[in-house]
Amino acid sequence: MNRRSIAWLLFAAFSPLAPAAADEPTRANLALHRPATGSPICKPGEEAEKAVNGLLASKTHDKFCSLQRPAWLRIDLQSERELRGFTIKHAQAGDESAAMNTRAFALSVSDDGATWRQVAKVDENVAGISVHRIAPTRARYVRLDIEQPAQDPADPATRIYELEAW
Repeated sequence: MNRRSIAWLLFAAFSPLAPAAADEPTRANLALHRPATGSPICKPGEEAEKAVNGLLASKTHDKFCSLQRPAWLRIDLQSERELRGFTIKHAQAGDESAAMNTRAFALSVSDDGATWRQVAKVDENVAGISVHRIAPTRARYVRLDIEQPAQDPADPATRIYELEAW
C-alpha cells in the first residue's frame, strides 16, 4: 500500500464528510457534534453524544451503547436541514466483531421532535458501515430505532459508533 492510499484511508476514517457516489459532491455531516439523546447506556462513557463525535478511535470511548431493547438514538440538528441520506458506522467500523453489527433498524425524521416520518428501514444488515440514501427531505430531528442490535438475537447490546446525516 502506497502513501497516497494510506492518506486516503486515514482521511476517510476520520473525516466528518459522508461518502458520495462518483457523480455526487461530498456532503458535510450535519449531525456532527449536534445534541444527541438515546436509550439508557451500557456503561458510563458510552453516551449518545459519542455517536456524533466524529471519532472511531476506541472500542470503549467512541460509541453509543445501550442494552435496552428496542434501543433508540435521537439527534437534534438544531435547525431545519435538507437531508439526502445517512451513514451508520456499526460495531465493525469501530474494530469490533462483525457479529456485533446492528441487524435491524429504522431511520426517521421530524420537524418538531414529536411527529416522525420513517425514511429508511433495514431488516437484514450485516455491514460495518451502511449508507442509506433518501429522497431529499427537510427536517430538524433524526431518530434511529434499533429493533435487533446485533447479528445474534441473544446479544442485547446496540453499538453505534457514528450516525452521520447528509
